[in-house]
Amino acid sequence: MYMKMCSMKKEITAKKWLIMFGVTVVLVLALCSVFNIAVDPFGVFSDMIFDWYSYNKTNNPRVAKIEYLKGHSDKYNAYIIGSSSAASYNPAELKEYTGDDYYNLFVYGCDTKDYRGFADFVANNCDVKSIILNLGMNEATDYDYGNNSLNECEHYLASGENPLKFYLKYAFCNPKYSLEKITSYFKDTYLPKPFDVFDVESGCYDKRVRDAEKIGDMDNYISLYKDVFAQGENTTNLPYIEACVESVRYIKSLCEERGIELTVCFSPVYISQWKSAEPEAIREYKERMAKVTDYYDFSLTSVSYDSRYFYDDTHFRNAVGSMMLAYIYGNKDIYVPEDFGAYVTKENVEEYTDSMLKESKKPDIADYTTNLPVLMYHHIDKEGDGGATISEAVFLSHMDALKAAGYNTVDTAQIIDYVYKGIELPENPVLITFDDGYKSNLDIASPILRERDMKATVFVIGCLDGLDAYKDTGEKIISHFDSAEAGDVIDVQSHTYDMHQSERYETGKIRSSMVKLPEETDEEFAEEIRRDVERFRENVTYAATLAYPYGIYDTLTEVILREEGILATFSTDINVKNILVKGLPQSLSALCRYSMRDDVSIEEMLALLR
Repeated sequence: MYMKMCSMKKEITAKKWLIMFGVTVVLVLALCSVFNIAVDPFGVFSDMIFDWYSYNKTNNPRVAKIEYLKGHSDKYNAYIIGSSSAASYNPAELKEYTGDDYYNLFVYGCDTKDYRGFADFVANNCDVKSIILNLGMNEATDYDYGNNSLNECEHYLASGENPLKFYLKYAFCNPKYSLEKITSYFKDTYLPKPFDVFDVESGCYDKRVRDAEKIGDMDNYISLYKDVFAQGENTTNLPYIEACVESVRYIKSLCEERGIELTVCFSPVYISQWKSAEPEAIREYKERMAKVTDYYDFSLTSVSYDSRYFYDDTHFRNAVGSMMLAYIYGNKDIYVPEDFGAYVTKENVEEYTDSMLKESKKPDIADYTTNLPVLMYHHIDKEGDGGATISEAVFLSHMDALKAAGYNTVDTAQIIDYVYKGIELPENPVLITFDDGYKSNLDIASPILRERDMKATVFVIGCLDGLDAYKDTGEKIISHFDSAEAGDVIDVQSHTYDMHQSERYETGKIRSSMVKLPEETDEEFAEEIRRDVERFRENVTYAATLAYPYGIYDTLTEVILREEGILATFSTDINVKNILVKGLPQSLSALCRYSMRDDVSIEEMLALLR
């Protein structure tokens, strides 16, 4: 009897522990699901706590973009579909051209099977007026190679998967994803990080950092990205041409049924990727596509031979996307190379492919780039001081030497027009600049320049405009001219309104250069720059260029100034050549300047320019 009772007791205890274990497992799974749904690292549960769709889209754009559109599709009536090479279509520019509100539904690592799913989704769930479909070489290289990982699987609305199964796998996913999101949240900054590379509203990549880099000097750019643009040896016969063509046929038919306007584009391709495909395969790809739909083709042009127009060998820059839209919509105010773009139909495709495969598109670099030396002066007086103050006689001799050597002075508007519009500069251009805005620039330099049919740019400190005392302190300083009296020889631009402060006269917080102070957040610093730019434009002139105080800057400064419409910036670096590239605004970033003093001889100055 005793043994029987002991056995029963053990059996009850075992059942009890089994039940407790089961309840614990259920509780852990429940807590895990609640945690994942609350943090929502993939943005499939509306992300009500963080509302951080830039992060979610980076984790899995296939899923997060569609979930985002489920709640925001009323903002858009047009969509861009493609892989990451479609990321450089700018919805804001498309709005100006068409009046339509575009969302860029590109997804990295996808193929034309995915494109069909995206087209079905927007056609069935959104109010759609038009679609831009972007194609490249990769679309004929891979098809349906899908990956079921949480970072790459499709949304059920695009794949047809059972919705319950879809949501359950994200609710019960490894909580490490949610923990990573929380940790990343506290590491986030004003500039994009690897964990939040998307602009939420447009759907595009956030390329503010790459678009602020100085890239004019080809040798420097190649050295920085030599591995990114390495020449590949593999060749492909584009094995999925048939699948790609049939996907486009399906999307075109869908658009015709729903009254959606469809525009198909082949995106620019870097030359190494172009050479990786068999020529006859390219011919088949282009000709078969033309039987299905007309399309714009930007694949192989002069742009393809210059890596500066690309972020890497498969992604063209946003500036090139602007060229594409300018070509499509006939905008003559933006630089577009003469050979850039073709409208291909079944009637002209054979002739087009013949010329594309036979003719070399490699351009002469001199046709679209120029070297721009920039000289930097400050104050001019009867006698120089061996530093920033130069003597009138030396300045005059410098100008005479420039004239005799065949140099032609330009202003900032001209260099901006060269880069943005392709308007040619005179031969041997040189930009003469002055910093601070001293009265001697107007009284001494201006007459010398005018007599020689030359001009200069003066970067003035806005808060000292027209003053001979330091702001409201009454402390005497070298007199500054009034920008309203500058005349036609002097181009007035910004040396900041009040971010070039003097430690000698200021009290409290001193900002002597245009970089973030140790105690500032990125957002606070951005607001300081915005306020400074606005004050300069309100009180001095609408400046489109800026010279950094002491030449000091960083990426954050460059990004914020671009956001505020500053189109060119100037540093005091002398290590990289100023090569302006038509169509690339980045070639106007942090332009180098040579500091001119009394002890710089004419021979030394001309050697620097050369």
